[in-house]
Amino acid sequence: MYRRYSQNNGEGVSITQIKRNRIRNAVTLLLALTIVALVIIGVPALRYRSEERSQFISRMQTECSEAIRQTSVLSRNAGADSALILAKVRSAICSIRTVNSAYGGLTNAPMVSDDQLMTLQNMVDRYLTYLTTGMDTGEYQTNLQTALEELQAQLNELR
Repeated sequence: MYRRYSQNNGEGVSITQIKRNRIRNAVTLLLALTIVALVIIGVPALRYRSEERSQFISRMQTECSEAIRQTSVLSRNAGADSALILAKVRSAICSIRTVNSAYGGLTNAPMVSDDQLMTLQNMVDRYLTYLTTGMDTGEYQTNLQTALEELQAQLNELR
């Protein structure tokens, strides 16, 4: 019978097999290059993500320290500048909330519970209410100071 005609390269390997080997080698090379490119791009991205988290934590710690510093300046008795100091404390807490929600928007996991930050804002509001009515504010300052120190300890644990 007749044999089927096929071209050989002289070594007994058909031309179609050589083409298949070339295609397979090209695909393998392409996959290897893709993996190398992903590693080259991915490692700096992971490093950036870590630095990003550190920057968010650092900013929140700075604002919390400022709020604690301002709270410790408050006098036990109602002073003329107490309302201004409370406004600075409230501003620091709002900054912490903003940074926290920005981080939460990026990662879908905020670092601090928003309820905890809202409680701090409500404490400042109650303090201001008692301050404007002329009532004793010593207990509210102590509670606010304690809550801010707890927040600072929580932020320090995040590092």
